[in-house]
Parts: sequence; structure tokens; C-alpha cells
Amino acid sequence: MKLPKFDLVEPGSIKECCKLLSKQRGRAKVIAGGTDLLTALKNRLKSPATLVDIAGISALNRIRFTKKGGLKVGAMVTLRHLAAHAAVRENYPLLAQAALAVGDAQLQAMGTVGGNLCQDTCCLYYSRQPMWRQSLDPCYKLGGGVCHAVKGSKNCWATYCGDLAPALLVLQASLNISGPKGDRVIPVNGLFSGDGKKPQKLTAGQLVTEIQVPPPPPRSGGVYLKMRVRKTIDYPLLGVAAALTLSPKGKTFKNISVALTGVEKGPVFIGGQEVLAQSGSTSEIIEKMSENAYKNAHPINNTYGYSPKYRREMVKVYVKSAAQQSIEMAESRGGKG
Repeated sequence: MKLPKFDLVEPGSIKECCKLLSKQRGRAKVIAGGTDLLTALKNRLKSPATLVDIAGISALNRIRFTKKGGLKVGAMVTLRHLAAHAAVRENYPLLAQAALAVGDAQLQAMGTVGGNLCQDTCCLYYSRQPMWRQSLDPCYKLGGGVCHAVKGSKNCWATYCGDLAPALLVLQASLNISGPKGDRVIPVNGLFSGDGKKPQKLTAGQLVTEIQVPPPPPRSGGVYLKMRVRKTIDYPLLGVAAALTLSPKGKTFKNISVALTGVEKGPVFIGGQEVLAQSGSTSEIIEKMSENAYKNAHPINNTYGYSPKYRREMVKVYVKSAAQQSIEMAESRGGKG
């Protein structure tokens, strides 16, 4: 399919970009790698008057790491570049795993960190070509008054399927948001609205410009596991990120957290503070974390692949496996941060 008509602008700075987006008042879309947006344009799911190409803003294409300050990744860094960076592989293997789980090598080479975080939600009924959608009434996400995935629902149930978000959540990362009024830093969870129609809280003129990840503590480990029908291309039917830090003697956890994708309208974070406060052995804590994740996962029948019931049951399996692999990683890393 052909792309619709639009104007293309190429700002040379973050400030200029935010000014352009603000002036357009919602009629413009940012294009980074374009792997998500261009398909949506061809399918007439989005019809912006202007595309703002941020590829030429060099400040957005940097990776910096210090042991004291942690990791800083520009929003235009590609997933492939992120996964291949020595500091990321050494200190944040969980993040490299999540980046390499996205699509295939071609998509990783074009897709960006900021684009993956800000990608639209998916739905079997919404994410289709116009001709296929003609047989159905417009859904909530297309401005109509029905959800085809959940009959009788008064809300849109399109599913968020980003792979980086759960990894960044358990790594306690933050995002730098630039806008017409300046910059502000928010936790990763603060980006997501939980609304299938508009999954991010960004307003006109705002742009994710940098991801900030704190230094990894000693004896820490993390793993990202992804369930899908095919080994490449597919969005996650379930994605699970786990991160933990072992106590000095390794008999319990100093902290543990889990995050899910592909099972809700936004990424789902499950903190372990309450579970840890109840003490117990590592196996008991992992069991409780898997139960909490199961309770917070609500996959529905709006994608190709396994049934919602099977996907939800597999939450426990994936959480336990991710936690156990994280323990093994933490033990192998020893005193490394």
C-alpha cells in the first residue's frame, strides 16, 4: 500500500523538534526508525499532517556509561546498537536480551529505543488493512463505539507489546522527557497511561529523549524471556523480565521485581517489597512473585497464537524460570556491579 500524503520536517535540535510538535497540536507524528509508524500509515491507522524526522539530531544517538552514574541511552539509538554495546552487554545483559528479542535483525537495525517504548498497542481487529476492517464497525481505537476483542466492553483492550519496557521497569530506569517548557525526568512507568487507545501519556510537543538506568548493584542478575509462535518477527504473546539482587551470603534476596508485556494495555510491574517483608526462602519468594504476576496478567483473544488461558498459565512458568536464571547470573557475577 502507498503512504498517505504528509509534510516532512527535519529539525536539527531537540528544542526545535519540540517547538514543531507543539505548534502542530497533535497533527504531527515523530518518526525515528519507522518500523511501527510506517505500517500504521500504510494501513491508514494514522493520518498525520506532518512527520517530524528526528534522525538528524545527533544528541539522541549516544550511549554513555560510568560506574557511578550508570547508563544513559539516547532515544534514537537502534536496538542493534544497544545490544552490541560493550557496557550494556557487561553490565545490563537483561537489556541486551530484550533488545535482541524485538522482531528480527532488520527490525533491530532500524528500530530505536525510544520508538520501541512509544510503540502503539496491538489488536487483531485494529492492526489490519482498511479493506479487512470494512466488515466491522469502527472500534474504540478507530473512533467508534465498540471493542471487538472484549464484547460489551466500554474500553479499548488493545495490548501493549513492547519488549524494552519490562526490562527497563525492573532495572528501575527513568526517562528524560523534553518539551516546550523544558526537560523533566520520570520513572518508566510514568510514561504509560494504561489506555489501549493512547498508551503513552506524552502530550503535544513532548518527546522521550533519553533513557537513564542506574548502576547495577553487586550480586545482581536479570533475564528477559519471550513467548511467541515464531522465533523472530512476532510480538510477544507474553514477555517476562525479572531482576534481583542476592544478599551478601546468597541465602535470600535484597530485592526482586518482575515486569510483564503482551498481557495488558500497558506493561505490568510487580514489585517484591511486600513479598520480601514477609521473608521466607528464595523458592517461597519466587512462588509468591509468580502468583502475583499471574493475578495481574489479563491476556485476551486479540492476537494470533496461543489462547489467553494458556498465555496466562504460562506467566507462572516464565516468572519462575526468569527468576531462577537471574539467580544463576547473580551468582556467576559475584561481586561485579
